[in-house]
Formats: sequence, structure tokens, C-alpha cells
Amino acid sequence: MENKLLELKSKLCTAYFSIIHASLKTEIFIEELCVKSKVSIEDAQTVLPKLQKDYNLFFLTMLLLKLDQETLNEFKEEIYHDNVSTIYEKTLEGITLRFEKYLPFRPALKILSEGLDLRAKNFLGLLESNHFFMLGLLDLLESNNNQCTKILKSIALNLVFLKTTDIFLKEENSNIDSTIRYLDKYLHEIEDIGYMIGIFKI
Repeated sequence: MENKLLELKSKLCTAYFSIIHASLKTEIFIEELCVKSKVSIEDAQTVLPKLQKDYNLFFLTMLLLKLDQETLNEFKEEIYHDNVSTIYEKTLEGITLRFEKYLPFRPALKILSEGLDLRAKNFLGLLESNHFFMLGLLDLLESNNNQCTKILKSIALNLVFLKTTDIFLKEENSNIDSTIRYLDKYLHEIEDIGYMIGIFKI
């Protein structure tokens, strides 16, 4: 039963972002989702939120958690035999990989980020995904078991990511060159602050 629900959510999520990408709109009705995903309305109603307005945040959170888990799995394989790169370089690589995973969905993410109301609601989904991703990234990067230090680092990296996300959403071409330049800049800034106050370094 659980696998069926996960499969339904996955089909609907794929259909949702496909419709946004093609139509450039954020108000999508259940009938459109069902036609695109080939899921019956009855089945869709078992997994969708009851209110239409909840669709954006519902699917955004689902997509980001899925992409972040894929990123962490891929990053874990990439750094398994890497005994040369510094923690800083690995941190930059991990967050860069995350943006690369987001890149195919940038047009849809741009649309979902337009307007103050949309930004405020969808920001909550991004924060939830950030918390999950950054703690997972830190677990892969170091063996520090001090939860307080890990939380401080996670907050710092979340701030870096959110600042860089604005650059990511503003880029018009199909690459993320500017995004990575600013990511590197912001990471250096947060690293300098960490050294200065003696709490952490990356």
C-alpha cells in the first residue's frame, strides 16, 4: 500500500512540474494532473492535499526532497575515494551538485518564486529541504558528533545556499557559472566568519 502511494505521488509530481514548465502557470487543477499523469481522480485524491492552494508547496517540497536525496547519494559515491580535496572543496562540490540537480527544474522554480505570497509560502518548503540536505552533507563531510556545532554549520550553509539561490533563479542561460562564482564567494565569507569567531571552519 505504501509503495502504491509513493508511486502515485511520484507520477503526480512529475506531471505537476511538466505542466508548469509547459504552461508557465502555477494554478493547476486536479483534472489536469490526472490527465497528464494518467492517474484516476479517485486515486489522486488519496494523496493530494484537500485544498487546491496547497499544491504548490506540496509538490515543491516533494521534488526538493527527492532531488536532495539523489544529490547526497551521488555525492557520497564521488567523495568515497577522495582523500585529496579539502572540506571546503568538498562542501563547494556538494552544493554545486545540488544546483546541477535543480537546473532542469529552474524554469518551474522561477515561476514558483514569483510574487511575495508565493515566495513566502514556498520559502518554507525550501527551508525544510535545506535542513535535510545540509545535515546530510555535513554527515558525509566530517565525523564531528557535536550536534550544537553541526546545527551552527547547517544554519550557516543554509544562509549561503539561500543567498546563492537568488543568483541561480536570475540566471537566464542553461548553465550555472554565475551561481557557482557567488557560491564560492559566499562560502569564503562564511568560512572567514567561522575562523574569526572561533566556532567552525569549512
